[in-house]
Amino acid sequence: MALIHCPSCNKRISDKAKTCPHCEFVLAGRDSEDLEREQHRAIQRRKDKLLSHSMLALLIAIGAFAYTFLEQPHPDSWYAKVSYGLMGLGVIWFLINRVLILMLKRGR
Repeated sequence: MALIHCPSCNKRISDKAKTCPHCEFVLAGRDSEDLEREQHRAIQRRKDKLLSHSMLALLIAIGAFAYTFLEQPHPDSWYAKVSYGLMGLGVIWFLINRVLILMLKRGR
């Protein structure tokens, strides 16, 4: 009995399993072309999810920057601290997602 990666969720499963216990993808009766196609779909879904997250992070950072630029709150107020925190959080989240996208493109 060998362990293989599920083409749908990429988790390790037995090569004798008829369905994946994690995502319930049916492996029985599929040829290698179908399994490869499903693996490409799963990778594309992950890329799309990461891209959506990176755009949301960028939107949060830009929104916080726009608020800070337009409203110009006093630097000691909680409004300013929240906007600075959201800017930092958005930029860091954006960078992490972009690195994850690069890693996924390179095949980890």
